[in-house]
Amino acid sequence: MENHHISSESEEEEFSDRFVCCMCLELLYKPIVLSCGHVSCFWCVHRSMSGEKQSHCPLCRHPYNHFPTICQLLHCLLLNSYPVAYKKRELQILEEEKKTGYFSPQLDVQAWSSQANQDSNIPGDSVSKELSASMQETVFDSYNLNNAIAVSRPADGGDYEGMENVTEQVKYPLLSQQQSGSPKQISVADVLCAACKQLLFRPVVLNCGHVYCESCIVKQDEEKIRCQVCQSFHPARYPKVCLDLQNFLIEQFPKELAHRRDGVQRNHVNPTTCEGKSSKEAEKSSSGSYHRGVGCDYCGMYPIIGDRYRCKDCVEKIGFDLCNDCYNTSSKLPGRFNQQHTAEHQFELIRSDIIRGSVKDNE
Repeated sequence: MENHHISSESEEEEFSDRFVCCMCLELLYKPIVLSCGHVSCFWCVHRSMSGEKQSHCPLCRHPYNHFPTICQLLHCLLLNSYPVAYKKRELQILEEEKKTGYFSPQLDVQAWSSQANQDSNIPGDSVSKELSASMQETVFDSYNLNNAIAVSRPADGGDYEGMENVTEQVKYPLLSQQQSGSPKQISVADVLCAACKQLLFRPVVLNCGHVYCESCIVKQDEEKIRCQVCQSFHPARYPKVCLDLQNFLIEQFPKELAHRRDGVQRNHVNPTTCEGKSSKEAEKSSSGSYHRGVGCDYCGMYPIIGDRYRCKDCVEKIGFDLCNDCYNTSSKLPGRFNQQHTAEHQFELIRSDIIRGSVKDNE
């Protein structure tokens, strides 16, 4: 395993090449985990997606139709493991964003850290109790989220339209913390499964960005996987294990993972190999009308297939759109790009004349 170096005016830091983005070849920043288990930066995934057809992982060519949410657990791990390198990446990305006028969403690290520490106090099995002391050691850095930021989606799979609701001065939340840049020790409390509240074993990341043990996901009896944290559905049947995160956990917690492996084997849990979409999902994505360059702000479907519901009250240029399924649910998820959408806003139905394989009307 090779290591990479990144330096600032006064500091230099080494990080593992497993956390190098396969697209930009830089340290992962605001990481997104695709259903195939491969990880890339937020902007790298977003810009690589097609606004007209199915997208594919650049490494394994696994198909997908949804722009996933940032994995906040991995984001925080990178921030705490490589503070100098990660803060420098933030500076680089923000400079690029200021030049283009398009900004990625900010993450509420403080709220996530608080929830993670609450979860670490939930009683688990004997192994979790033995590790309870170490679970109290680490608290993530937090930063103020005073700026609500929104960015535009690609209009044609590559270009960007514009941006609204951006404050005049862009702050550097990560750079303002931990001026010394010293890495923090990662504890078991930082890498708990969202379901069993134990150390992650063979971690899988859902479309919503929440992380589970593979064995916890395959226990679900529903036709679609539902996240226990945000109640959103995962669009494919089973995501694959994120091997980069798994190998990181093996290095950090070899003894603890050995206990977890024994526990999974005792429970006779045989994880199912990740398959692609269900037949209904595949059929839906390969036919019917679609909305070029417009994605769903709840589930991330991109482009939206079928009926599209556009908010009439959101004033941002990016707008706020939902697919038919998300429109008909009671979900109150925030927009993909921090739009100031509220439950009181009204929607209008937008139908598309663009048909898969045949364009009736060139927009």
